[in-house]
Amino acid sequence: MKKGRLIVLTFLLLIILIVGVILYFYNEKVEYRLNENLVVSLNDEVNTKDYITILKGDLISISDIKTDTIGKKKVDFILKNKFGHKYNKSFYIEVKDTIFPVIEVDNITVTLGTKIDLEKYAKVSDNYDDNVKLEISGEYNINKAGKYTIKYVATDSSLNETVKEIILTVKEKQVANTGTSYFTTSKGFSGYTKNGVTYIDGILIANKSYSLPANYGNGLTNDTLKAFNKMKEEAKKEGLNIYISSGFRSYATQKTIYNNYVKRDGKEEADTYSARPGYSEHQTGLAFDVNTISSAFDNTKEAKWLSANCYKYGFILRYPKGKDNETGYMYESWHFRYVGENLASKLYNNGDWITLESYFGITSKY
Repeated sequence: MKKGRLIVLTFLLLIILIVGVILYFYNEKVEYRLNENLVVSLNDEVNTKDYITILKGDLISISDIKTDTIGKKKVDFILKNKFGHKYNKSFYIEVKDTIFPVIEVDNITVTLGTKIDLEKYAKVSDNYDDNVKLEISGEYNINKAGKYTIKYVATDSSLNETVKEIILTVKEKQVANTGTSYFTTSKGFSGYTKNGVTYIDGILIANKSYSLPANYGNGLTNDTLKAFNKMKEEAKKEGLNIYISSGFRSYATQKTIYNNYVKRDGKEEADTYSARPGYSEHQTGLAFDVNTISSAFDNTKEAKWLSANCYKYGFILRYPKGKDNETGYMYESWHFRYVGENLASKLYNNGDWITLESYFGITSKY
């Protein structure tokens, strides 16, 4: 009896072993690897097979995905081992919107005091979102004439962001039948343009932003000459020799000078040191160059004395060193402008000259 039981037990163990081996091989593992980048763009054509590499087993089937909407898309697939056992697996591919919104907006020009809705000037569109968030920033004063930078920022639901900057120009109102237009500068000074000539707080302005008529001017003004002669005599007492080397220039004369510089150095370079015809201070009759019109004058006793004393006679160093981004012109130690003793004293600023542009809050740009 004992021998019979041992045979039966051995037979059962053998069966269990055989079944275990069969199950082991039947359930042999399958192996695969997914791509590192499981992100695609909206509306891309996608072959899901390209995103998986089979290391062990056979791919029986794999589902497709649609990329016409954003979000994570589930991909189901079936793998089979060599014994025919199937495994259901899945992974996700994320569909993202990578297209930036489009902002259609041009520079805006309005007159003083006009109510303005900046958003109405812009058209925003997107390849996917119906509602794109639009933010508008930038400081401006509708009651002050000038140019203001306005920034439009459009952001879609995928955080794609488009930025566009435009210039908002607030222009002075034209007064009917007078030929005079009035404006207020960014620093709050009142100005007006009459017959093509601009004055701000009573001071005639001529720079790259404010021009003069071609027929304006006929020589240095009496006030300018009188003040210069007084200054010249005081300098003479100090043993200095100051003389006007270039005074009034007509439109035609400036045109010849400027064009010659353009031929020699090109327009871009010429604009850094020479005014275009109609934009020159020399045409105002209030400005002149002294002595040597070159950098050779910079460190002379005359140049140093003038820079430190000219304000006492109503003159300013018109183009100070390091202020070319304000005046539009390079440093000129020889160029002086008559503005009267009151304003000249303010602009002197203890030797750190303030430009007319900075003081009044105006630009000098063509």
